[in-house]
Amino acid sequence: MLGCLIFIGLIVVSIGAGGIYIWRATTYTPPVRKAPDIPERASGTLIEFPVDTEKSAPARPTSVQTESLTNAKATSSSPAKLPPGVDRSRLSKGATTMTSATYRPPPRTQNATPSSTSTNEEIYICVLTAMPNEPNFGDDLAKLVTGATSGQKKSWGVKSKKGPEYKGWQISSPQASVYVLTKQSDNIVILIYGPDPSTKDVVDRLALNVGDGEGLNDYPEVKESLWTLPAATPTELTLLEISTLTGTQIENSVGSGGDLPSQMRPFIPDRMSAARYTDSGRQEWVALNLEYGSSFQAWRTWLLARGALGLSGAQSTTVRDVNGLYVEQEGKRILVFQKGPYLIFLSGPSSSPLDRIVALGNQFQV
Repeated sequence: MLGCLIFIGLIVVSIGAGGIYIWRATTYTPPVRKAPDIPERASGTLIEFPVDTEKSAPARPTSVQTESLTNAKATSSSPAKLPPGVDRSRLSKGATTMTSATYRPPPRTQNATPSSTSTNEEIYICVLTAMPNEPNFGDDLAKLVTGATSGQKKSWGVKSKKGPEYKGWQISSPQASVYVLTKQSDNIVILIYGPDPSTKDVVDRLALNVGDGEGLNDYPEVKESLWTLPAATPTELTLLEISTLTGTQIENSVGSGGDLPSQMRPFIPDRMSAARYTDSGRQEWVALNLEYGSSFQAWRTWLLARGALGLSGAQSTTVRDVNGLYVEQEGKRILVFQKGPYLIFLSGPSSSPLDRIVALGNQFQV
């Protein structure tokens, strides 16, 4: 009996110690956050996005990406799509930066889930910063769209509640609904593109609301995700682009070749924010912030990542006042750490000192 009591006591102590360990690992208080370090021209485009005023079923942004068009690549990881007749090569000749957002209308049926909404029903909005010597940039884009869609083009304009006017063109065709609007007395050009005719009413409503409110900052899910990114970029690094994706978009991307295995679903985050940098040697640095629904979910995924990194010979370091692991693979140094509901992955060239990638991790507002 004494042996049984001792055994039971050890089990209770173990459970208690385990509970304390999990509680400490999952207890989290978010810091006071500041606006992320986004290039000034790109950050100014965030407030140009329309806020859907439909009260019962508004379209909401699901993903956001800022990018420099002067460093545009032939392809982009952005989920946003451009209207027919327009590509990034053409945009780079008349604009310096682009911020794109994908808006998704609510499911049409009550029992449908957001993931079941067709991607054709999504609406793609791009806010461009035109070059000073391109006063007719918006008109040229409208001509390209009209020619590619064989649509009907008519002049269109709206004055926002905050005062600025937007003038341009509405292009309607059987396969798409497009607005190309230029902000008067400014170098901002807005593209609103609905590839599905069924979303025309939503596209029209969004066009009427450009310039109202605070744009993407009026959507808490977008703002809170972006504001976990560094408020200041470490020295010798230049921010190229930032982006966000929802868990549904990540799941669709991962499972594009077929259904996603059920075992993987618990490890898909609710949202992912990413930032891409370059250093003075033009080497790429990447930061990913996976945001989970709870600290426990992030901690559980961290345990899995920590086991995999341990098998790869990872070493420990301190970042954001928690223990992280780093490993060198194929010329890259990868640093991973978990804090609260966030799991951060950083990568940079292994030739750089460890302190530099740790400094980047310390700038995350988690």
